[in-house]
Formats: sequence, structure tokens, C-alpha cells
Amino acid sequence: MDVNAKRVDSPTYKIMMYLNKYEPELLDNEKIQFLFKNLQTNFKKLFYTIAHINKVQKDEDFIKEYNQTSVVSISSVEYCYYKISTIWDIAYQIADKLIFPNKKSGDKYEYLEKKFEGYADNFDALQLGWYRDLNKVRNKIVHGGITVNPFYVNDDEVKNRICFQAYDFNLDDLIQPHYMYSNECNNNINFADNYFAFHTHLLYSYLCDFFEFILIELNKDKNHDREKLSLDELPYELFERGQKTWLLSEVDTFTEITKEMIALQLADGHLNNINKVSIQDIEQFYDYFPFTMMKRISDGDFVLAANES
Repeated sequence: MDVNAKRVDSPTYKIMMYLNKYEPELLDNEKIQFLFKNLQTNFKKLFYTIAHINKVQKDEDFIKEYNQTSVVSISSVEYCYYKISTIWDIAYQIADKLIFPNKKSGDKYEYLEKKFEGYADNFDALQLGWYRDLNKVRNKIVHGGITVNPFYVNDDEVKNRICFQAYDFNLDDLIQPHYMYSNECNNNINFADNYFAFHTHLLYSYLCDFFEFILIELNKDKNHDREKLSLDELPYELFERGQKTWLLSEVDTFTEITKEMIALQLADGHLNNINKVSIQDIEQFYDYFPFTMMKRISDGDFVLAANES
């Protein structure tokens, strides 16, 4: 048991409650059950791997002993690409089962973008540009179309950081520089933990809006109350309790990565100036896309049990 684990609001909470109350036959579908469970499992793995990158890079002795051929760095970077793609695709499969017709015009990205047009004013995260860019890299990794070049940077300006660069056969960099994850001291290669933490925030925000989108689409022409989804009977109360949040390890580590990443943005990419950025300025970002997760974190079961005793 991870006594330091914390809870993060589940993006699937409302859709699960809706299915439980109004569409139980769909929730009884084993394939749908598997997809929802697998979504959470893969998100946990992604979350843990990002924290692992952050921690292992600080262990210089470990890096010297086990990462001389960069196997540790490459495998972690590629794994995160795979996990983000897997999670996105599972969410799409759930929508495919619940609301999408059997025959869709165009590819799935075009189909989704057309569907999202009617929701753009209310759901900031229903956009696919970030994912399409990331998935291009992921697909090229799978098919051998790019080189992922990892670096362990430990010098006077940048201390103990795993970085990487992804480029194609023409040596064109496939990742656009961004203050939140670019290492400007080393030709704008990417801080691995920052890069994947940033895209995990994008992914989480997308999932929250995407499952709200599914809920609205599923409820069309049915007019069920989408806000009153609780049932009073004890078994349903237990079900609801299990759906509200995801229990995740390494939330504190992920939070620290996020704070440093935002500070890097506020310092215009100057790593040596991030300590000058106030926590108040950092936390203002939590009110805006894509950092909504930061206000959806609560204590884990161990802390709650200790407080009750």
C-alpha cells in the first residue's frame, strides 16, 4: 500500500454514474467495463513513469552505472509516448461503443473535430492539435521512422536532467520548442519529465471534457437529469464512492514537476531564474487550461484514515 498516494478527480465519474442510473445494460457490457478499467490503469502507469524519470535523473550514480547506453532514458521516453496514445485511444473506443455510429465519414480525427465544433465555446480541452502532433512522433517510433536521442545533462547550467530530442531522417526536429519543457541551454532539447507532465495535463483536461461530451451526446433526446446522478441505496453509494476519484502514486512528485514547469514558463525558459518565481504566480495557472487537475487533488486513504482516528 502506498501511504503517500493521493486522489485525483476521475474524468469518468459522471459518465459512470449516468450509465449506472439510466443505462445499466451498457455498464454491464464486459467490453465497456474493461475499457473503463484499462483507462485508469494506463493513466496510473503513465503518471508513475513520469515521476520515475524525475527521480532517477537525480541519482547520478544510478545513471552512470545503468544508463551508459541510454537504454533507461530511451525506454522511459518511448513508454510515455505509447501510454499517452493508448489512453487517448481507449477513450475513443469508449465513445465508439456508446455514441458513435458504426460507419463514420473521414478518419477519426476529422470525425471528432467536426463533432467538437458545437462544443468549442464550453469545452476548452476538446481539441486535437496537441495529440495529433504527439501521435505522429509515437507512430514514427513504432515504425522506425525517427530517432529518439536521449541526453543526460549535468553541467554548470543544467543539473541532473534526462532530456531527449526526436528527429526524422532529414534531421528535422519533430517537437516545437516550448518554455515549459525546452532546455534552452542545450539547443532546446526537451526536459523529459516536463514534456510528458505537460502532455499529461493536456490529456487529463481532454479526458474530462471528452467524457462530458460523451455524456451530453448519450443523453440527447432522452432528457435525463445529468446533474442528479446519485442513488440513495447503500450499494449505489459504495459504487459512487469508488467512481469519484482515482488513487494515484507520486502525485506530490508530479505536482513539483508541474510547479517547476510553470516557473520555467514564467521565467521565459531561463532555468536559473525559476527560483525567483513566486508560488502565488505559479498557482494562478491552476485556474486555466490545461492545469485544472491541480485543483482536483485530495488526500489519499491513509491520510483520511489517520484523521478519522
